[in-house]
Amino acid sequence: MPDDRVLIDKIQKLTDELEPEIVALRRVFHQSPELSWKEFETAKRIVAILEEEGLQVQNGICGTGVVAEIQGNREGKTIAVRADMDALPMQDAKEVSYASKVPGVMHACGHDSHMAIAIGVAKILKRFEGSFAGKIRFIFQPCEEAFPSGAHELVKKGVMQGVDSILALHVDPEIEAGKIGLRKGALTANAGEFKLSIFGKSGHAARPHQAIDTIYLSNQIMTSLYDIVGNRKQSHLPAVLTLGKIAGGIKSNVIPERVDIGGTIRTVDMQTNDEIVNQIERRVRTITQAAGATYSLEFPGLIPSVNNDANLIGLVRDVGNSILGQDEIVDIANISMGGEDFSRYLDRAPGALIRLGARKPGDQVRYLHTYSFDIDERAIPIGMSIIALSVLKFLSEASPA
Repeated sequence: MPDDRVLIDKIQKLTDELEPEIVALRRVFHQSPELSWKEFETAKRIVAILEEEGLQVQNGICGTGVVAEIQGNREGKTIAVRADMDALPMQDAKEVSYASKVPGVMHACGHDSHMAIAIGVAKILKRFEGSFAGKIRFIFQPCEEAFPSGAHELVKKGVMQGVDSILALHVDPEIEAGKIGLRKGALTANAGEFKLSIFGKSGHAARPHQAIDTIYLSNQIMTSLYDIVGNRKQSHLPAVLTLGKIAGGIKSNVIPERVDIGGTIRTVDMQTNDEIVNQIERRVRTITQAAGATYSLEFPGLIPSVNNDANLIGLVRDVGNSILGQDEIVDIANISMGGEDFSRYLDRAPGALIRLGARKPGDQVRYLHTYSFDIDERAIPIGMSIIALSVLKFLSEASPA
């Protein structure tokens, strides 16, 4: 392995050469998004590129998952790089040449960039395969945005078998492009979903006394649920309960028999999560029983908090200092209340999730999961060089010559 300065210069040179190609690839992904568990064309494109590059590729894992490997010149540790693949059911509102061409589907969480960066890293590291010990595994993961978690399913299929550490990045529109954000320990919240259906009795809008009004009950329940977080016993611990979906009714003069409500719970500790779950169940039961209605309530899954390994964050910090300079490293002070199923991989090996600054300097924040979300594409080569050097540094330190 060349010394640090020579290695950095070589990675930077390769990154500069690949940047136009990888930015163009990101735009292709952005124009052709696919929803969770339906990333078939995305997977085909990834497989074709990686096979042409000479990687050992396995596809069709859980339907659309892809795993590819680069083998070093001798035995050593294995490090994985993960990139998520799925898009969101949203209409792209941007007026750019690379806007989504798929009606109602959009890469609003940066997964297009994550895939492109991981492919760029693979292309860079393929050039080093004769100079490191160990193995590099790339995991292209379906379904980060829905339950059941794609990470959970891939781990069950064995994608983490033999992996000693794992890295990933996520674009962050609140950090300027040119910077990275790091945090040791807990980075994200525990994130869980709930699905509630309220069943009453339909009726004519002129005779509500003959019906059991699910619209009215929904209003009562939603108001009550929003009160839960503020009335917790452990109110000093962050928690968020959000209702993101309500559906019911077919006509303005018909009281519907059923209303469906969906929401999420986000906490930094499991005791608070359990307390909120119990409160939801208690309040829904009390309100529906008093009206003679019934309900079904499901909590289909929980994504645990991402807990970044201190040693790996230290390694990435050293890499960031070498490539960007210490002034471009942002220390993340607070836990994000967002959920991230990267935590499922951390059940099997230590890892680190890096925040990649993606906001154009001076521009407004274009938040994740919004119709105008976009990134400053100057973030892409930074992500490539940070991950590539971190991987080689890990393998070098884990398997010294």
